Amino acid sequence: SPPKSRIDLGDWLSMGWRVYRENWAVMTVGTLFASVLSIVTFGVLGGPMLMGLYRMSFKTLRHEVPVMGDLFKWEGRFLQSFLAFLIFAALHVGLRSTGDSGAFAILGLIIYPFLTISLGLAMPLILEKKMDVVAAINEVGRRIFSRDGFMWWLVGLVFGAINAVGLLTCVVGLLVTVP
Repeated sequence: SPPKSRIDLGDWLSMGWRVYRENWAVMTVGTLFASVLSIVTFGVLGGPMLMGLYRMSFKTLRHEVPVMGDLFKWEGRFLQSFLAFLIFAALHVGLRSTGDSGAFAILGLIIYPFLTISLGLAMPLILEKKMDVVAAINEVGRRIFSRDGFMWWLVGLVFGAINAVGLLTCVVGLLVTVP
């Protein structure tokens, strides 16, 4: 998890690019495989697959070599990652279904970046710190709704925008932007 007192978007983006660049083939195939399995299972494997992608990224950061099998090393964390993904997906869908008026669009612009960064921080806590979903979400809430709230919102906005660009490239770009 990121340091508590320092939010450095530039470092995080360059570190993410390094993770992808060093293992582009396995990260791309892993993202494709995780996406297909998540879709085929109607989202049931969405959380566990995302947790597997985080495991692959963390191995790279520790100068280890990630393998496709890392997608399935859930170590008893399947239910926790599934629940976290389900909660954030429900929040996204619920917010999306509130309407298309300008007020809801502005509300979405405020809330979506927080949801993006919240899932992005909760999953590593479930994986690395072995937290349950409630403890992970509470910890994330404590972090992002702090004096650094605007910076967390900005990080979520930038990461969401990067993935939106990947989506706009006929979905193929997500194979680069998600990892």
